[in-house]
Amino acid sequence: MTRTCPRITETITYKRRKQVGRKQDILASLPGEEVHHRLDDLTCPDCQHELKEIGSFCARKELLYIPAQVKRIDHIQHSYKCPHCSDEAPTDKIIKAPVPKAPLTNSLGSASLISNTIYQKYVLKVPAYRQEKDLRRMGLPLDHKTVSNWHIKVCEYYLSSLYELLRKELLKQDVIHADETPYRVLDSERAKDYVWTFLSGKHSEKPIVLYHHGSRKGAEAWDFLTGFSGYLHCDQYPGYLRLSQQDVTLVGCMAHARRKFHDSLPKDKARESDATSVANQGIRYCNQMFSLEHAWKDLSAEERYEKRQSELKPLLEKFSDWCSKKSISVLPSGKLGTAFQYCIKHMDKFMNVLKDGRLELSNNRAERAVKEIVMGRKNWLFSQSSTGAKSMAIIMSILETAKQNGLDQFKYINYLLDKLPNELSLLDNQRLEAYLPWAENVQLHCK
Repeated sequence: MTRTCPRITETITYKRRKQVGRKQDILASLPGEEVHHRLDDLTCPDCQHELKEIGSFCARKELLYIPAQVKRIDHIQHSYKCPHCSDEAPTDKIIKAPVPKAPLTNSLGSASLISNTIYQKYVLKVPAYRQEKDLRRMGLPLDHKTVSNWHIKVCEYYLSSLYELLRKELLKQDVIHADETPYRVLDSERAKDYVWTFLSGKHSEKPIVLYHHGSRKGAEAWDFLTGFSGYLHCDQYPGYLRLSQQDVTLVGCMAHARRKFHDSLPKDKARESDATSVANQGIRYCNQMFSLEHAWKDLSAEERYEKRQSELKPLLEKFSDWCSKKSISVLPSGKLGTAFQYCIKHMDKFMNVLKDGRLELSNNRAERAVKEIVMGRKNWLFSQSSTGAKSMAIIMSILETAKQNGLDQFKYINYLLDKLPNELSLLDNQRLEAYLPWAENVQLHCK
């Protein structure tokens, strides 16, 4: 008779350490209002004599949520007459006080209302058709088509000029990251639309994030980056390769190489954890490189350059030799073979990270920027027209650039829609420069 021992399951539990004082810090950072609770009847229930107050204390603190509200602002324009000039001239001389212009004439869309719909959709990812319900609850019978049209119009009138100025500023920089992701447009004639992302390097003094709607043809990147000469971080999509003929140095992404080795791991957990497997050896090489970069993150560009020459360069060369040797014994059609072919083919692009201390080992900055588009399309799903997709790219560019420069995104877009309609000419770049996210006046009002 065979006896089976009962299986013993060990459950490891731990108590999460409480963050002391976090609640009090949040409450202390908010404006306060006192609510006093007093007795209505100051008679002692036992002896019927009068009670005397001896003190008070705060029994508890709570947060009060105040829902948004909409109110009407009436702009009253005052007129003035000059009696002296009127006596001397055949007609009266009338001078009127200036009135600020609205972003859209003959429209309910004020600067603050349009800014709120933009913030809701592109920052909080609330589609216009969901905003429609909330607007009706507040007494505004507006449909989602009206809201979307507001966004298209303010881009056409104001934000597109600022977007072009940001693009010119980006092309002056030495380091740019790029990536692209699919995006659905209902009335597009293309088989598949894409949104491209171009942004400045980690160490840029003027951080810029720009989105561009178009096809996935390499011509989209070539046209957008016309005039740029410097380092371009990218994922080695063939559309970027032609840029290397235009004074652009392509920098490979080691995170993509690591990902290809990881994808080649077998699904069997026992084999996946096998440290001696070829795929895990490739992953270990990549991990060593990222570990070095993490240790150098606080160094200056010059110090990081020196460290890379002495420590990262030998490791990259060792990795290159390893790939060349191991690829011979691997089927080129398999996932592991694909990983080796990718690394061997683009090894010169991986080596380019050694040329400048401002460069990065991965293109994760661009992938994080693309994630904003990915999260958006999961909520609003698509753009109805190419014009709507273009306005989406412009608005997202303005908002993400504001975030990169430490601005409050709602305050910045509201500031732009409040001030730009009163500019005499939006084609004058010198006037527009005062509205860029790093401008002193913008930093003062939009933090």
